[in-house]
Amino acid sequence: MKSVHLEDNPMLLREFQSGSEKAFDQVFTCYYPLLCVYANRILPQPQIGQDFAQESLITVWNRRTDFDSFSKIKSFLYTCVRNACFKQLEKEKVKSKYESSMGPFEPIDDQSVLKDIIHAEVISRIFAQVDTLPEQCRKVIYMTFKEDKKPKEISDELGVSISTVNSQKMRGLNLLREKLSENEYLVIVIILSSGFLV
Repeated sequence: MKSVHLEDNPMLLREFQSGSEKAFDQVFTCYYPLLCVYANRILPQPQIGQDFAQESLITVWNRRTDFDSFSKIKSFLYTCVRNACFKQLEKEKVKSKYESSMGPFEPIDDQSVLKDIIHAEVISRIFAQVDTLPEQCRKVIYMTFKEDKKPKEISDELGVSISTVNSQKMRGLNLLREKLSENEYLVIVIILSSGFLV
């Protein structure tokens, strides 16, 4: 994931509104990874969440003249993805199971949505730094966090020993400690402990 900030780029906004496909590519690059992480906070099926993220971006593109700022575009995108995810949950009759797994039911309000948006953007910043790691470290961390693979599975796939997998994971974490804020580093340590991205 690449961390890209669009809010302070009025020229790009004008190009986007005028129908520039190059501008759309930049908007897609910025928001698609965030929307995928956000969808994965709600839905247990990553592929469906990715589809919803793409659909929301296409909707924004088709309605591009309706938006006068990137902050409004971002808000609209998150709302589209959230609504699509919960419609999917209702369709599959698993919404109650999801809510029970989250503990006591809390209405979906602006505050909870904001927390999920912040989570998505923190994860995006973290993995922008993961992309800068040496190849072996990067592969091990991605396979651990994004593919939820165990050390034995990673060692078999990469053709290295389990101890090499573990040492590369630790090397990657040590390098990330230098690149991330204290809170961001804590997030990735928690991810490592749980074995899941979200």
